[in-house]
Amino acid sequence: MTDTAVLPTPDAPPRHSGKARSIAAVIAFILAFGLLPIGMLTYWGHRTVTDAERYLETVQPLAYDTEVQDSLSIFITEKIEAQVDPEALVEQIFAGLIEKQPALKALVPVVSGAIDSLIAQVVDRLVRSEQFAELWTLANTAAQKGLMAILEGNDSGPVQLEGDQVVLDISSLIDAVKAGLVDRGLTAAENISIPDSDRQIVLLEAPQLAQVRTIYSFTSPIAVALIWVAALLFVVAILLARRRPRMVAWTGGAVAIAGGGLVVGLGIAQGIFVNTLEGTPFESASQVFYDTLLQFLYNGAVVFVVVGAILFLVGLYLCNARWARELRASVNNVVAKIAASVPTGPISNSGAWVAKNARSLRAAVAVIFAAITLLGNDLSVSRTIWAAVISLILLVVVQLWAASAQRPAQESTPVAA
Repeated sequence: MTDTAVLPTPDAPPRHSGKARSIAAVIAFILAFGLLPIGMLTYWGHRTVTDAERYLETVQPLAYDTEVQDSLSIFITEKIEAQVDPEALVEQIFAGLIEKQPALKALVPVVSGAIDSLIAQVVDRLVRSEQFAELWTLANTAAQKGLMAILEGNDSGPVQLEGDQVVLDISSLIDAVKAGLVDRGLTAAENISIPDSDRQIVLLEAPQLAQVRTIYSFTSPIAVALIWVAALLFVVAILLARRRPRMVAWTGGAVAIAGGGLVVGLGIAQGIFVNTLEGTPFESASQVFYDTLLQFLYNGAVVFVVVGAILFLVGLYLCNARWARELRASVNNVVAKIAASVPTGPISNSGAWVAKNARSLRAAVAVIFAAITLLGNDLSVSRTIWAAVISLILLVVVQLWAASAQRPAQESTPVAA
């Protein structure tokens, strides 16, 4: 007896192709979910820290913040006064007069207090002047370049690694104060010598800087692209999924969870940062400094929560659940009634073309939503919500326009005798 081999027809799809696609979709989804928060952090770091121009745009407003000005004023005043003995300085200046008129020695404490007041006054005026804004820009330009040099393994420049600390050299600010004291008549200020240790502000405690450098060396070539890789993987997961609406909902949930987790993490980090500076001259400025430096990342996290919620709702609306089908049917009935009131003309005549290309038009609306959300390479919650409202209006217009083509066809259908 001869066995007959049954060969699959050429058009028959592979038996396990659907299962393979589902597995691939799940893998793409998991990878995207894992990369998204990392991509958000690395994109912020690349945009805010490693990009010199944007870093300056971020920190420049701090030069005009009163809390930052107060903190720097206290810090610089303390460092200068710590190196100045006003009484000894007065006695040195008026040594000859005091020897001739010993009674003048009683004025030494008064003049010493005036010197302390003069130092504080000069420092305070400096930090509230346009000159300080210029010095702030120069200092932060050097800081950004120096920090990048450290991340790239070059321990040189105004920002250096001292033990387990990253420090910022403020010599230019102190020199400006000394020049201001000289201009006010205190020529002895030229001889004030501030040690290097008192010319530095600790920017960062960095016991794990070696690990940070290693991570930076591996991620810097692709840092800015990670978030787009995550987005692309989400798109791949949706395209491969057998139940695309459900995958859209999962994607929305994942994006919202990633954004919400980052918001929580930023809140925890904020508390740690503020507590670290408690009791220092920079205590009052810690909050505004943290908020300013991380504003883009915080806005991005909240935008992700909003976008995730929108995708989740879209996925639910398009799913195959009974309530979703009934909801879509109700929406279609309302749209059909409104479309029936559209008079015959260019709109209804072009409705057939709109109906034929509805999928492409909806994709174009999605592109418009993304473009408005990312407008100006910045993120805004209010702009994201407006983008969602505009997109919803456009989608309604597309559906109404497509539905208007059905009415003329129905009206022209002959009635059976």
